[in-house]
Amino acid sequence: MRRFVTILVAGAVALSACTGAGGESAEEEDIIEVFSVWRGTEAESFRAVLDEFEAATGYKTKYVGSAAFADRIQERVTEGDLPDVALFPQPSLIRRFGTQGYLVPLAPNVLEIARDNYDADALEVGTVDDFVYGFPWKIDVNSLVWYRPDVFAERGYRVPKTLTELAELILEMQDSGDTIWCLGMESFGSTGWVGTDWIEDIMLRIQPVEVYDEWARGELDFDDFGVREAFYWWENLALQPGQTFGGPRAIINTPWETSNDPMFADDPECLMHRQASFYEDHLPDGTTIGPEGDVDVFVMPGHDRGEPPLLVSGQFAAAFTSNPGVDALLAYLATAESGEPWAERGDYLSPHHDSALDVPDDDFEVRLATILSEATVVRFDAADTMPPEVGLGTFWDGVVEFVATRNLDAAIATINSGYEQIDPLLSLDPGS
Repeated sequence: MRRFVTILVAGAVALSACTGAGGESAEEEDIIEVFSVWRGTEAESFRAVLDEFEAATGYKTKYVGSAAFADRIQERVTEGDLPDVALFPQPSLIRRFGTQGYLVPLAPNVLEIARDNYDADALEVGTVDDFVYGFPWKIDVNSLVWYRPDVFAERGYRVPKTLTELAELILEMQDSGDTIWCLGMESFGSTGWVGTDWIEDIMLRIQPVEVYDEWARGELDFDDFGVREAFYWWENLALQPGQTFGGPRAIINTPWETSNDPMFADDPECLMHRQASFYEDHLPDGTTIGPEGDVDVFVMPGHDRGEPPLLVSGQFAAAFTSNPGVDALLAYLATAESGEPWAERGDYLSPHHDSALDVPDDDFEVRLATILSEATVVRFDAADTMPPEVGLGTFWDGVVEFVATRNLDAAIATINSGYEQIDPLLSLDPGS
């Protein structure tokens, strides 16, 4: 990290010299505004990343986070109130704003660093018409089920290795009078994404990966039998009476950040919680993770006992403006070392192809990295890659409608209506 910071400082000085600015130019630059989804502990961790950048370069930054990122960034684009840099949870928006001319392609020096640090497939996601607009900065493992090892041991429950075993475990828990799932979907303007993650995870497990890919590209609508089947699986695994804490209707208004709290009652009120690795930042203070800890995780099982498919998500960095400070920040973020300040605090996985960081060992982070490296099938969150009108709109709405009404035909009609809203002039195919 220190070697890189030295290089970064030298690069910042060179940039100032090239622009004809004096030695105090960095301090005189406008503050670089960075916009993303992180709040709370996650925002503090990212602030540590920006602090490292500021200390190395003298540039000043301002971080703004919103739980309703997709809605808010589109509002800001419409209003002309653009941040300098955004870290997008939904790469489909990078392709959309790149196509519309709002984003700035990566500067040559930034692109060179990105190509040195990322596989070509990772950069393709943020590419439009051969212009690279963004690159992944943080990755999360979505296909996790959180549980209490002590409760499982006390009640004789075993971690399932297949979907069939998961279904059998659910029946066993119900027969014992236990509520299976902690589940909450409320997320301000993004309510519904928790449900879309469930559907995506199930799709990866019950359908060929080629079908998932076609669906994620927006080439397969929700009337397809395979997609319908995923909804039926979710309904039977998690939405039957007695399966979720508070009942299916209650989960619509239960904040996702606190939905795991009932698991930590002295007499747990729900026993499992399917949520991504970033949920580590929303656990009660002092919670230990591991087989002997307060809580542990297992990967959502597949159809057989082989390595199950893995659903991932993450944040992609892209810029709405171009100046030496913005370029310096993107150059910094494009390196594996930039994640070190967050990694030191926990809950950071790097998407770089060579991401060995000089940070204290963390058993949970090491496990996640191992899970990621050993997975034979890894796919990005489909809702985040679909056309935004669907993936960030009607898919969320349709999932909420399905939970509330259990009318799949109506929910699918709601979701498919998003395809009719797509501007045919906007290409959303990666690399198009």
